[in-house]
Amino acid sequence: MNKYNDKHIHDLSKSELEALAKNGQLIDVRTKEEYELGHITGAILHPVEDIESFNKNKNITYYIQCKSGGRSSKASEYLAEKGYKITNLYGGYDAYEEKYINNDDIAEEHRNIEIKENRKKFNFSGLQCPGPIVNISKEIKTIEIGDQIEVTVTDSGFLSDIKSWVKQTGHTLVRLTENDTEINAIVQKEKHKDLQVNHTSKGTTIVLFSGELDKAIAAMIIANGAKAAGREVTIFFTFWGLNALKKDMPSKVNKKGIAKMFDLMLPKTPVRMPLSKMNMFGLGNIMMRYVMKKKNVASLPSLIDQAIDQNIKLIACTMSMDVMGITKEELRDEVEYGGVGTYIGDTEQSNHNLFI
Repeated sequence: MNKYNDKHIHDLSKSELEALAKNGQLIDVRTKEEYELGHITGAILHPVEDIESFNKNKNITYYIQCKSGGRSSKASEYLAEKGYKITNLYGGYDAYEEKYINNDDIAEEHRNIEIKENRKKFNFSGLQCPGPIVNISKEIKTIEIGDQIEVTVTDSGFLSDIKSWVKQTGHTLVRLTENDTEINAIVQKEKHKDLQVNHTSKGTTIVLFSGELDKAIAAMIIANGAKAAGREVTIFFTFWGLNALKKDMPSKVNKKGIAKMFDLMLPKTPVRMPLSKMNMFGLGNIMMRYVMKKKNVASLPSLIDQAIDQNIKLIACTMSMDVMGITKEELRDEVEYGGVGTYIGDTEQSNHNLFI
């Protein structure tokens, strides 16, 4: 028995599908009524009920589509048995309509922008906020103005994040679609707000005072998201917040007196920081980290790594370090050191300031 190929209709661009239709290779096996309600431009109507009358050149490949894939599969199986070269487009017109027609989130002036066949494609499934936006910000820097990237994301918050991100950065959202499991977006790089340009008038400064894991994670998520949106970001770590900057395997430092007492009370590494609620003598921390790992949420050290990769300025308050007996040997190598004057200097260039 001859076999046919399967291909999702999303794997082909609108122009590719219309080119197949123009060449007489795209066959729509729905009913006439369905076809008249909407169809791919140029597609040949041949209802599955009449598939036995199909009589065309067997030297070319035909692409078969229906509403969602059921009828096209049956038609493809029949035609393959008759010796035709067949590709079944599962997903069908429903998927095509969702991808290319139902784009209410796209600005009116952008709806007719051609989706480019040579666009780069990235799958960020499993990444939680701010992972997808951070990665898009990184990849958009590698392409030329006018080029496009396509991303697939499973984080539900991405639907709102990407719309906000393009507004802040000036890039163009060409297409945005969502189904039960994932969100797909195509973004075109524009010139007037290139992400490599510094926007010091749109800075974000954050004071991380809290030594609690959940609050530190929240601060880093905000910081990474702000940087990805084109802001200059500074985080000022003071008092208990300094624990977030500790190395995973800090150097052993001999301490005495009050410094030693603080050392005994403070967590050795960022992942050991307590929760603000339901810490339960450390059990809450373990449960939180387990859930975060299961849900693919980045850990606090990973979020700080992202911040370093994005050149977010991390400032450790030297006064707090002296008070708490924390030394430079215990903190990450990328940390800068300063006092309140350093922080205030950055706030003068910012219009977004947070205290966490």
